Parts: sequence; C-alpha cells; structure tokens
Amino acid sequence: MKHNRLYIALAGVAIAAGLGYWWYTSHASTQPDDTPAADNVNALVVTQPVQQQSLAQTMEAFGEVATGKPDSLSFPQAGQVTTLAVVAGQQVRRGDLLARLASDPNAVSAYAQAANAVGFAQRELKRQQELFSLQLATRSQVDAARKQLEDAQAALAAQARLGGASAGAELRAPYDGVVTSLAVAQGDRIVAGTTVVQLGRTGRLRVLLGLEPARSTQVRAGMPVTITPVLNGAKPFEATIATVGKVVDAKSLMVPAIVELSAAGDLELVAGTRVQASIQLGVHDAWAVPRQSVLNDDRGDYLFQVQAGKAHRVDVTKVNENGQTYGVDGGLNGQLPVVVQGNYELSDGMAVREGAQ
Repeated sequence: MKHNRLYIALAGVAIAAGLGYWWYTSHASTQPDDTPAADNVNALVVTQPVQQQSLAQTMEAFGEVATGKPDSLSFPQAGQVTTLAVVAGQQVRRGDLLARLASDPNAVSAYAQAANAVGFAQRELKRQQELFSLQLATRSQVDAARKQLEDAQAALAAQARLGGASAGAELRAPYDGVVTSLAVAQGDRIVAGTTVVQLGRTGRLRVLLGLEPARSTQVRAGMPVTITPVLNGAKPFEATIATVGKVVDAKSLMVPAIVELSAAGDLELVAGTRVQASIQLGVHDAWAVPRQSVLNDDRGDYLFQVQAGKAHRVDVTKVNENGQTYGVDGGLNGQLPVVVQGNYELSDGMAVREGAQ
C-alpha cells in the first residue's frame, strides 16, 4: 500500500515538472529581444561632394601699429634735467619743447677757464708781435704764441659745445612724432650724450607682427599681407612684408616681422592699435571642404568620407582658411562625399546612412 502511494507521488512530481518546463519555454520564446543585431548599428550623416581648388595659402599673425623707427634724443652737455615737458605716448609737433637742462657747474667753470686762456693767448701774441717789430723777439716765438692762441680757441669751442657757454639748454622735437619712451626723470643729473627722449615719426607708421617660430621661415620680404585693425568698423587694408627677423624675441617668444605703412596719414591709425594680419604665402592646390567637416584629435586633423555605406577616416593638413571653408591637403578621393554633419560620433569603418541636410 505504501509503495503505491510512493509511485503516485513520484508520478505527480514528474507531471508537475513537465508542465512547468512547457510553460517556461512557451512564454520565454514570446519575449522581445532587446539586443539589436550588429548589422543594424549605423549613424545618420549628411554629406556633400568635395572638390579641389587653387586656394591662396595664408598665415595668420597678430601685432600692433607702431611709429617709425624711433630716434634717441640727448643733450650734448652734462647737467641736471630741470623740466620734462612731455610724457610717453604724447604726440608732438616739430619745434615743441621736450626737456630743459641746467648746465653742469663744472662745464661752466671749464668754459670760463678756456675763455681766460684765449684772452691770455691773445695778449701774449700781441706782445710777441710788438717785440718782434723791435727786433727783441724771434719769428719762432711769434709763431709759438699764435699756435697757443689757436689751441686756446679750439678748447673754448669744445667747451661751448659741451654747454659751458650757457647756463642751460633746451631739447626740442626735430620733427612731428610720438614720444615712445622717456629714459630719465625730472631732476636727474646726466652726463653728455645721455638719451633723454625717444621720438618716433608719425608720418610713416609701421606694423610689428609676431610669427610662430615653426612657420616663420615660410614668410619672406615682399609677401602681400592684409591688415585688419581690431576696432569696431575698422576696414582691412593691403600692405607688404618689409623685413622678417631671424631670432626669437625673448619677451613674446615670437619671430618679429615688420610691415611699413607708406600712406600712414590716409589710414587714420593710432600707434598702439592692435591688428590681425593675414599673410599670403602663395597659391596652393587644395581640397575645399566645410569648416565643420574637419575634426581634430591627438593624431591631428582629419575628416570622414563615405564609401559603400561606411565611414573612412582621412588625415588632412590645413593649408588655408576662408570664412566657413578650409583648404586641406590629404589622401582624399574626389569621387567620394565628405561628411559634414554627424561626424562627431563616427569611427573608422562605421556603417552610416545618408540623410538630407
């Protein structure tokens, strides 16, 4: 009796297990598969044809407007600066007062001594001439007295040039210009020839540009350049590179280049104005592509072209920039379109589908 109950229980368990398996398999087969097939992974992109054009290769640089090459102005004598009539950056006209100097007392004393020596030499020459007429002096003594007078007169002229002849001196602007710097302060005592003011000509301005050292060798004198002042409403103008430096400036860490402005008066520029320059290096055949199509990573600039429904990376080098268009060099295929939208999510070889822009 016990055995029959055991068989019945085992049969019930087996039937229940069979029913459970049937329910699980039948319901599991109806659940949706959330994992997409690999073949369905693609990106929606917008493309456009690419073409090769002859583009002007340019280099961008920045700088500022400066006066013409400044001159260092000084007093020819020693003394004390009693007046500085200008400040750095001030515009002056020819003849305007720049500074006053009180002559060094030692120079005044030396001039007085030289003047006394001239007077003594004149009297001695006259005395020797009178003695010679009385046959009490020789011709050589008269000649010696005449030479002594000439030497004394030369010494007096030298002391006059050193400022001893006057109690002071004035320094005036020799031409229209701008005070670029002051080398002394009011009250300073200076020696002869000390630079007091540096004055730059305003009639002939120039632009001082800074070039990246790695690309500075591409720039040569005579190359055309478009200068755009960094001012609201300022119009660009054309000029020419005059000189290119051969050393890196210690302060800016850039290679200097100079643009001479021959018609400075017509440009209405002010010294110190910041400018942007576009230097024309020459004409270069390049692929013209939209700006947004060119990306950049640790390998450099690149873009994507589409072939047979897949995106292919092409490494490029920028050679020109004109508004919303780049001129690039690289292994592009002129028969394949370039991706202009949707390129940020692409990887090399990724499947794509093209949409309308």
